[in-house]
Amino acid sequence: MSSQNEITKLNQTTTQIKHPSILEKSALSCVKCAKCVPTCTIYGVNRDEITSPRGYLDLANAYAKGRLLLDKQLKDSIESCFLCTSCVEQCPMHLPVDVVIQRTRVDIAKKYGIPLYKKIMFYLLGKRSVLNIVFSMGYYFNPCLFKTQNGFKKMRFKLPKIGDRTIMPFHAKSFLQTHNGLIESKQNSSDKKRKVGIYIGCLSNYNYKNVGVSLLKILDRLGIDTLVPKGQECCGAPAFFSGDICNTTKLIKKNLNYLLPLLDDLEALLVPEATCAAMLLHDWGNALEIESEAHGIDNSEYIEKLKILEKKTYMASKWLHDRTQLNELLKDSKKEERSITYHDPCHARKVLKIYQEPRKLLQNFKLKEMKDCNVCCGFGGVTIQSERYDLAKSVGDKKALNIKQSGAEIVSAECGACRMQIDDSMARNNVGVSFKHPLELIAENLGL
Repeated sequence: MSSQNEITKLNQTTTQIKHPSILEKSALSCVKCAKCVPTCTIYGVNRDEITSPRGYLDLANAYAKGRLLLDKQLKDSIESCFLCTSCVEQCPMHLPVDVVIQRTRVDIAKKYGIPLYKKIMFYLLGKRSVLNIVFSMGYYFNPCLFKTQNGFKKMRFKLPKIGDRTIMPFHAKSFLQTHNGLIESKQNSSDKKRKVGIYIGCLSNYNYKNVGVSLLKILDRLGIDTLVPKGQECCGAPAFFSGDICNTTKLIKKNLNYLLPLLDDLEALLVPEATCAAMLLHDWGNALEIESEAHGIDNSEYIEKLKILEKKTYMASKWLHDRTQLNELLKDSKKEERSITYHDPCHARKVLKIYQEPRKLLQNFKLKEMKDCNVCCGFGGVTIQSERYDLAKSVGDKKALNIKQSGAEIVSAECGACRMQIDDSMARNNVGVSFKHPLELIAENLGL
């Protein structure tokens, strides 16, 4: 390509970008201290400064100022980030590198489009009635599609983007199909009953149903009524992490319009999934701001609505630990012989600063902390799991080894995405440890 053509292309790129402040602000504030580099998940895999947090900031800043084209090389680099937010936690100024990555991915999606398989997935996530049928069919065709190998389900044949990975469990009906509306506690109480809502999350709705069932049992034991809003939608995390900002904000706005009128009658809205909780409390606001900048849409009305929602939204373990008598109940419960090791989901520990609460609620189990319990498991989102699965395996193999070396019988984490990734990693590395959500273990310990 001639120099003149290159200059013309750069000029066109420059004119297309309108005040990308989200990209420039963080990049200009970075002092290159490198505290973020050693803990970066992708840097730990490839040892390439370009895909370190400060490298990402430099790339994003150069692109924002029109000095760098959004070519395939930059696209591959930006899409290799796991969005674990270790860099944000380590940065002395807590620069939002994750938001910079997400903002750039919106431009990537705009230029290169959303792959067909993602379009289908994101469409289904916004059509709960259709998705119910898809998962129900998966359950009924289970014997034909899947085989059990060392306690894990795998496809009988390889499919593009799936390969030979471990498959999540399927159920005839989702959690929201079998548990919805007002569920009153059976405990007798002369006091005025408390009432909370549950925002279940897609993985606990369709694949790990016992998480929601366990939460209902615990709330019932505490004498708390529960509202499970049947019309709740996906939080939009898969679309957001892939740069599909339009589908993301569509789901955000539908959820806000639906959930907000219900909040007046609720003490809290509990989320038993770290990724979903972080979406509601952290990334919904980021997504609305990114859409405003990228598409010139005024989202001020929904940002105000979100502020109201945030005041009553809690990760389940945090609220149960801080706002109920569950700790006292557990003190009177039996001491378990079973040993556990705890993995800290990135969205729980790094984004929401929640890691002590679930451990305290698991006080009756023998805790054997694994090495690097707060290091990313390698899930990384849809793109990492499909197009960059080699990266997911590289990180996951280390996590599986740490779980094995802990000597625990059970590994626990308050996140369905981590569960999916860790199960796959343990199956691949022949680690004979079972995975259970902390709410499942608490319910078992209480004999529920």
